[in-house]
Amino acid sequence: MVKSVVIICEDSPIGKNSNVEAVRMGAGITVMGDIQDCKIIFLGDSVYFLSKNVKPEAINMEDNSNIYRMMELSDITIFALDTALEIAGLDPSDIVDYENVKITSLRHIAQMILEADVIYRY
Repeated sequence: MVKSVVIICEDSPIGKNSNVEAVRMGAGITVMGDIQDCKIIFLGDSVYFLSKNVKPEAINMEDNSNIYRMMELSDITIFALDTALEIAGLDPSDIVDYENVKITSLRHIAQMILEADVIYRY
């Protein structure tokens, strides 16, 4: 029986909706009620999705406000890799300010992946 799910995002949010779909998928998984431990991990360029300053509408993409609201209201824990934020030039103060968004190390991410029953990669 699946008890925990980890969704890994690596792609830039510019021109793609994989980060948005990962959040939708995580919310869908937790709404069903069978799986209560769902984590989404943002690595590489995907950390830009969590930036307060990202403006997808500038390139004719849908605004992220509904997705950010879904993140805020769900029981999904969102993790951003600390070194990816550093490489992207993002400070922790640049990240959306939700209780369930956390910055973490590669060691902690590796541990979450090892402990997960199911892993999805976007």
